[in-house]
Amino acid sequence: MTFQEAIKHLDAQQFAPLYLITGDEPYLMDQLRQGFLTKTLDPKAHGFNLNQFRGEETHPEQIISVANTFPILSPRRLILVQNASQLKDDQGLLLNYISHPSETTVLVFIAEKPDMRKKFFSTLKKKSTVMHCPRPRERELPQWIRQEAGRLNLSLSEEAVWFLKEHLGANLLGIRKELEKLALYQADEGKQQAISTEVVQMIVSHGRSHSIFELTQAIGNRNGPEAISLLAAILAEGAHPLFVLTMMTRLWRQMAVAKRLIALGESSQLAKKIPMPPSVFQSFLQQLKKWPDEDIQQALELALSADSQLKGSPLPGKLILEALIFDLCLNPNTNSKRRTYSTPFLSLGHL
Repeated sequence: MTFQEAIKHLDAQQFAPLYLITGDEPYLMDQLRQGFLTKTLDPKAHGFNLNQFRGEETHPEQIISVANTFPILSPRRLILVQNASQLKDDQGLLLNYISHPSETTVLVFIAEKPDMRKKFFSTLKKKSTVMHCPRPRERELPQWIRQEAGRLNLSLSEEAVWFLKEHLGANLLGIRKELEKLALYQADEGKQQAISTEVVQMIVSHGRSHSIFELTQAIGNRNGPEAISLLAAILAEGAHPLFVLTMMTRLWRQMAVAKRLIALGESSQLAKKIPMPPSVFQSFLQQLKKWPDEDIQQALELALSADSQLKGSPLPGKLILEALIFDLCLNPNTNSKRRTYSTPFLSLGHL
C-alpha cells in the first residue's frame, strides 16, 4: 500500500500481525514508524509491550522470544525491527515465525531496499502487509508541501510553495524543518495570512541576500553582468557550485520542453508540463523568446561539460560557472564562444 493508504490503515487500528515498511524516503518511513508507536499501543503500555531492535545487532531468537510473549495489560504487543535487511536468519527461525505469527503481536520490519531475491523477504512480502514509501515525484511535491503546511496551520502562497520545492527539492525532512521554522515565525508575528515568497526566502535561505532563483531569472533574461554578480554573491554565501549548475541546467531543460511543445502546437500543455506560479510562468514565456533552439541545445551541452569540470578539474567552481555564463549570456553572438569544455579552459584569457 502507498504511504497515504498506510496512514489510513493505521488510523483504522485494524492491525495485522506482520508488516514490512520499504522505500527510499526515510522521512516517510519514520512517519509510519511513529504511527505504529502512537496507534498500536496506549503510551502507558509501552514499558511492558514495546520492543525495538536493529537488524545488524539482533539475533532472530530475540525477536521470536518477545513476539511469542503474551502482552501485559494490553490487547497487543508491538515489535519494531529497524535495518531489517541486515538480519541474519541462517537457521530459518524468522522464516518459520512469519509463516505462523502470533495473533497478539504486531511485528514490523523496516528495510529501505530489501533484497526480494532472498527467501525471507520474498516470503515476508507474501505474508505481511507491505507499506511502500518512495520519494515523491517532482509534480507531487507541491501538494505534499501544502498538506504538511496545513498540519502546522500554515497558509503558503503559490509562489512560496514553488520556492520551497525548487530550493529544497525532494528533501522531505528538510522541507518539514523549514515549515516548522515558518510556523514559529508566524506565531511570533501573530499573523495568519498566506506567507509570501519573501518571508520564505528570508527564513529558508537563513538571511541570504540573494537566491538561486534570482540567478536563473538573470540567466533566462540573458543579463550576463547581473548573472555573474549574483553568482559571486550566492557562492560567497555558501551555495555549492554543483547545485548552482543543476538549477541552471534545469532552466534550459524546461526551455527545451517548452520549445518542443510549442513546435508541436501543444502550447496549452505548457503550464501542465512545466508547473510554476503564474507570475513566474509569464516571465518564463518572455525569456523563451531570447533563447533560440540552437542556443538552448548548446547550453545543455556546455552545462554537461561544465559538470565534468566541476567534478574533476582543480579549477575553482566559480571560474567554471563564470565561463559558462560568459559564453551563453555575455558573448552569445560571437565566434569566440567555446563549443565544449573538454579541455581545461586553455582559452580563458579573454575573460
